[in-house]
Amino acid sequence: MSRKMIVPIVLAFSLAFSACNLTKPAPTPALSTDTASPPTAVTMTPTTPAATVTNTPFPTFSPTATVPVATVTPAPSATSGPQASNTAVAVPNPAPGNYIDDRSNPILVIVSLYNAINRQEYLRAYDYWRIPATSLGSFSAYANGYKDTASVALVFGQITGDAGMSQVYFTIPVILKVTAKNGSHTDYSACYVVHETSPDVYGAPPFSPMSIDRGSAKIADMNASDGSVLATACNGSPTGPVPVPVSVETLDISKNNFLDNRSGPIETISSFLNALNLKQYVRAYSYFQDPDTYPGAYDPYAAGYAHTGAITVTFGTVQSEGAAGSMYYKVPLAMHVLTTSSTTQDFVGCYTLRLGQPAVQATPPFQPMGIIAGKFQQVNTSADANSKLPSACN
Repeated sequence: MSRKMIVPIVLAFSLAFSACNLTKPAPTPALSTDTASPPTAVTMTPTTPAATVTNTPFPTFSPTATVPVATVTPAPSATSGPQASNTAVAVPNPAPGNYIDDRSNPILVIVSLYNAINRQEYLRAYDYWRIPATSLGSFSAYANGYKDTASVALVFGQITGDAGMSQVYFTIPVILKVTAKNGSHTDYSACYVVHETSPDVYGAPPFSPMSIDRGSAKIADMNASDGSVLATACNGSPTGPVPVPVSVETLDISKNNFLDNRSGPIETISSFLNALNLKQYVRAYSYFQDPDTYPGAYDPYAAGYAHTGAITVTFGTVQSEGAAGSMYYKVPLAMHVLTTSSTTQDFVGCYTLRLGQPAVQATPPFQPMGIIAGKFQQVNTSADANSKLPSACN
């Protein structure tokens, strides 16, 4: 059964990046013709507190839950009826140091793609495509193509979905407002198709996250309104029959949310715990960077959560340090676990995460931030578990 999800309203997300050669757009994309019931919106209530990250020389991470979003009506797609009279409103640029690696919903996949290009992390950008060698050619040719563009702004239209039993395709019209290094400006009318296999159907590793299946781009009329450009951006490729509901992403780890965000250590651990709460154990296992080493074989790992009902978490202060081209993070946390028999257990411990500097990763596939170690101890439920957080990573 396909996962029900919602998409944040990110109508004009401005992202500066170096080098995006769009003079040779990809072939016009086509959507799957499988259909099912419309994706249904769920209520997302933030319950996971953010923690302070200290001593982070590179890169500086900011939770994507704080990324500003627009609250206006999306510009219409070709199938959404008459053109709206209002136009999309620009969203301020995120801070240049922000690192966004978020596959929680289809818009954030595209935002993450251009964030990677902005930071000249081309292998990461390449990795957001489902089968990049087929869609884009060799990585070296792809990376070499990004040499003439200075910046781009993204304006999103109405997203639509086409859901099958376990496969979901999202059609995303977007305007790429490109500024070249020579100062010239060009608008491109683009259409992306983002694909997801429902995480619930995986029975064994590996897990494949939401990714770009196809895309196309063509030069647009600079004098045309954003709404009119977006209304025809996906012409020539079938749009999904169902408008996708929109809302704002949170770091809620409960089973009422879906979170697949590796933008920082708190986001990564929150996504891991969210996968456990959703009983998506193959996805949870994918957050370990070398799972054969830690935590070990998949089957006993998944079996260990047979009696886990729901997890809530409190984070302490994250510690970080750089070494040999990598960043390492220690995340203290206290977990309150409700078991399937309605008993409770409390644990305090520490996860260690690693991210190889994205700009210097040069050979596919890209390795995102992942968990490399963890240590925990059970504490009495009557004790103040939070008081143990300052020493949890000692």
